Amino acid sequence: MRIVRALGVLALVLCASAGAASAQSVQSDFDRSFDFSKLRTFNFAAQRFDDALAHDSLNDGRVRHALETRLMASGFGMEELERPDFAVAYYVTSRNKFSVQDYGPPRWFGRRDVRVDEYTEGTLTVDLVDVRTGQLVWRGRVSGTVELKGNDKKIDKAVDKLVRQLLKDAKKGA
Repeated sequence: MRIVRALGVLALVLCASAGAASAQSVQSDFDRSFDFSKLRTFNFAAQRFDDALAHDSLNDGRVRHALETRLMASGFGMEELERPDFAVAYYVTSRNKFSVQDYGPPRWFGRRDVRVDEYTEGTLTVDLVDVRTGQLVWRGRVSGTVELKGNDKKIDKAVDKLVRQLLKDAKKGA
């Protein structure tokens, strides 16, 4: 009976930690005095790559395409020849992190097991810069685990969350 209960608790802990590790968290900040209704057209700012994950041309293309697609679907136009209203800059960083899980029977029953997993957390930061003034008007950041399998779907999901947050913030600032 104790073994069945311990296995049940272990399964619950592993499922909960797996869900928490794969969730993407979104944060944003913006200039509340800026009139976001003036922003209609965009282009991409020159990128600088400081991280090995950012040097991956596959991921760079995925991020750029996802941003372009989501922004255009949200009513913004891509301006390549003339001066756009805002420039989009994005940065990708990664770092190794550890997940420590303590499971097993309560301490007073004796030995407990500890499981340590190493994983890579990636962060995508997107900046919107007012081209006329050169001022940063909005910054969004999304973080989540990085895996080779299904990375394109994770990037699409992350960019979708960021653009939805941008639209919410733009309504607050207007």
